[in-house]
Amino acid sequence: MILSTSTAAKLLTRNLKKKGKGTARLSTLILAIALLTTSCGSETNGNGESEPASITTADAEYRDLSHAFRTSAEVVPYQRIYVASQISGLVREVHFEEGDRVREGDLMAKIDTRLQQSELRNAQITLAEAKTNFERSRQLFDREAISEAEFLADKRDFELAESEVERLKLLIDYGSITAPIDAIVTSREVEIGNSVSENQQLFEIVDMDNLVIRPGVSEMDLGGLETGQVLDVELDVYPDHVFEGSIRRIFPDIDPQSRLFTVEVLLDRQPGDPVVRPGYLARIPFVTDHQEPALTIPTEALTDRNGETFVFVLDPEEQRVRMQAVETGIRRDGWVQILSGLQEGDEVAAANIDALEDHARVSVVGTFRRYGFRE
Repeated sequence: MILSTSTAAKLLTRNLKKKGKGTARLSTLILAIALLTTSCGSETNGNGESEPASITTADAEYRDLSHAFRTSAEVVPYQRIYVASQISGLVREVHFEEGDRVREGDLMAKIDTRLQQSELRNAQITLAEAKTNFERSRQLFDREAISEAEFLADKRDFELAESEVERLKLLIDYGSITAPIDAIVTSREVEIGNSVSENQQLFEIVDMDNLVIRPGVSEMDLGGLETGQVLDVELDVYPDHVFEGSIRRIFPDIDPQSRLFTVEVLLDRQPGDPVVRPGYLARIPFVTDHQEPALTIPTEALTDRNGETFVFVLDPEEQRVRMQAVETGIRRDGWVQILSGLQEGDEVAAANIDALEDHARVSVVGTFRRYGFRE
């Protein structure tokens, strides 16, 4: 029985007149209970039905739940070569500078080798004499006219003279600094007249035809990557253009500093692509667990009751919800795959789920929005 406020007040007055102040505490308690009951009764409308619960809704729609992540790294040349001098000497010629393209075998610089050429001529004379002595000794040895020791000494002298000629020829060849590959000169460290030492760097050249990106990838994401996998590559300098790339190789061991594995992505440039230079920042979306598009809803729309998983499907005409059992699949980034129980376009409650029951009246106050990685 629900008492109105006025009825409770009348009962309190009557009790006070009949029984006196001794019953004041009991009457006060009765009034409080009556007021509380009246307050609870205010949540129902005139027909005795509960007021509608406020909810936000979300549509069941298809999404790509593939596991994806993005990483960034700068574009670098696949080959960066430091061209050095193999002999010491005075630089007599320099033929290329920064920005020039060189082909394999092009003469880039020349070091003065006139001293080596003079030594070579002397060595060739010595070689000729040693060769004559060796041939004569061989004839005498065959006739047993000289001892084996004399023959071997002349043979040794001949071989030493031959080796010296080969060494000097090699030094003269080293005086010509040639390009080891087709490349672009990015640094020139020498001028005509400079004196250079052995192993001194003269040029830096890079292979601009083969550019790569080498981002670091966590061991948790490495398992889904493989060589040859095709990727999209985005460059900050060209925000409206997507380049094509492919995984060229995955480094076998982890970087001890970053604790990441290096994945080398080759930039497969196509005709019509904008110019790409080393140093540009690239961003690469990797997909390590490819999934076909799946019917999904927010995980907030699920409720577990009596060991089963349910959602509340909205009837927009009656503004009521009905409980619907569903079978779920993978969950990723706040979304859950629905294997059965819903169809594309079904509208489900995605907030205030605990306040709902089957066939409950609801008031839709908004549409569910997820902000973050996957919307």
